[in-house]
Amino acid sequence: MAIRVRESTKDDLPAIARIAAAAFHPKTDIISARIFPAQQQDATLDNDIVSWRYAKKTASLSSPHALMVVAVDDSLNDQVVGFALWDVYSEKASNQPQPSAQKPPPPCFDQEAFAELRAIVSSDHQEMFGERGIKDVWHLDYLGVDPQQQRKGIGKILLDWGISRAAGDKKDCYLLATPAGKPLYTKTGFEHVRVVPIFGVSHHSMLLRHNR
Repeated sequence: MAIRVRESTKDDLPAIARIAAAAFHPKTDIISARIFPAQQQDATLDNDIVSWRYAKKTASLSSPHALMVVAVDDSLNDQVVGFALWDVYSEKASNQPQPSAQKPPPPCFDQEAFAELRAIVSSDHQEMFGERGIKDVWHLDYLGVDPQQQRKGIGKILLDWGISRAAGDKKDCYLLATPAGKPLYTKTGFEHVRVVPIFGVSHHSMLLRHNR
């Protein structure tokens, strides 16, 4: 296995969408289970979830405040085996055109649950950093690894990539960790700051400080 990290392109989006849908599947992820409740009864809706993930990641790729990278395995003909999405605010980029509106979500999508999730996350940004929210940190929005490629250190490679570049910018790193993800972030130097309940499950607001 020879893993390298590079910035993502449009050609990577199908693989990213599939990985996101599999790594954060409603059967294993509490947030996805609330956003796509019907999926638990009808597995044929998996295609709708992949399509929604594709639309979201397409918007992220064109956002001036997002940086998406992929981990590729050279031993698997450069197969995309994981991805990370960072929110990296830039005053210069704020004047660039914003991504166009996305197509409507699939019928299985719970709009109210998604709005509740966004409100919880936004509130944590304000609690952590005040009025400017995440504009002065590198925010890890997503880190996903192909379930068939997990437990090979790919997540840490992706995480280290972002941490290194945030350090170069002299910016702290921030994330909201799931219970399953918390051990990786703790081992990498993130400090637990506060518990954030999301849909009845304790998530963890965490910070890695470069500015001391």
